[in-house]
Amino acid sequence: MNESMNKDSMRDLNQKLMLQFLFNRPGTSRIEIANHLKLNKSTISSLYNTLFEQGYIIELGHGMSSETGGRRPILIKFNRNYGYTINFELGHHHLRMMVNWLNGEKITFESIPVIDEPIESIVELMKNRIRKTLIPTASHGLLGISIAVNGIVSNNVILDSPFIDMHNIDLVAELAEFAVPIRLENEANLSAIAARDYLQQSAAYNLIALDIHNGIGAGLIINGYLYRGRNGEAGEIGRSILYPDPHSQEFSPIETRFSEDAIISKLGTMKQRPQFDRTDFIQLYRSDDPDAHQLTHEFINAIAFILFNIQQSISPDKIYLQSRIISEIPSLMSLLLERHQSLSNRQPADILLSPMVETSPLYGGASLITHQILGLENYQLNLNI
Repeated sequence: MNESMNKDSMRDLNQKLMLQFLFNRPGTSRIEIANHLKLNKSTISSLYNTLFEQGYIIELGHGMSSETGGRRPILIKFNRNYGYTINFELGHHHLRMMVNWLNGEKITFESIPVIDEPIESIVELMKNRIRKTLIPTASHGLLGISIAVNGIVSNNVILDSPFIDMHNIDLVAELAEFAVPIRLENEANLSAIAARDYLQQSAAYNLIALDIHNGIGAGLIINGYLYRGRNGEAGEIGRSILYPDPHSQEFSPIETRFSEDAIISKLGTMKQRPQFDRTDFIQLYRSDDPDAHQLTHEFINAIAFILFNIQQSISPDKIYLQSRIISEIPSLMSLLLERHQSLSNRQPADILLSPMVETSPLYGGASLITHQILGLENYQLNLNI
């Protein structure tokens, strides 16, 4: 009995390793897989037949023969068209949706305004979009759904949603009609997963994705794994308390003053423009409005301090910055790096502007659900944009 279980466990492990290797290569062959995994040809053939029958493998044709001659190997690769995932970001102002192949590659993306819409309407919008999404070339159709949340998520449950009143709605139950796995996760955590699996593609790596939008949150990858902390509360940088003025009794979280929404709202109030948004802010900055420049200076200074404190406490290899304002005004990145450098005598972490500023939580969601679908939750997968 134990010997049979051990054989089954070993076969399952070898199959996962083969699927991982296949996923992470643009093309390969059975002999290359056998050499990499150090398995004999009969074992590889058996695993190959199983994965081929399941639809995960497509054949590309014959490759070149080796220097010693012999039959030319059949080249194979992972079948991205096996199916697709649908990934949402439940934002304060927009519902963002991306459809991805199982290898993480984007099929479609859209951003839908939902300002002042109740969660019930947003959920119906999500359902309608899912129902209308049909990818004829996907052999197994919809495989899973992920939802990025601006709040605290633990064990697939939203514990806190500071920007959207959830009205106690259970998103997993609401989307159960689609009969696929559904994953909820904090949007900064998903940004960190996206940086690891799309940008770094290195299993043993320490990085942080610092998201600065409605609030300020950090996704932490430590030794290649997402660190969520107790009850999913790790990385809530924006809720850190500003050191108060000695004469004041008021305490305020950092994000109430230095998130993007906070400085946009403050400038809108100063200009007496109630419908003021990010585009308006950037236009005023580019027109050399002194108030916009002063607020931007304070914003950059605050982010430099946050980055310095992160480096002191966590010491990551890289920090990927997610800020639409900095993305729209590239010169701010240079100012930020200069200010950060002036604070530290140590060799700083690499601080980079994420190339996926608007979409990283969606790509991270695609990676999260792909890992689950393939049964490779603890395996490094290198996904394609």
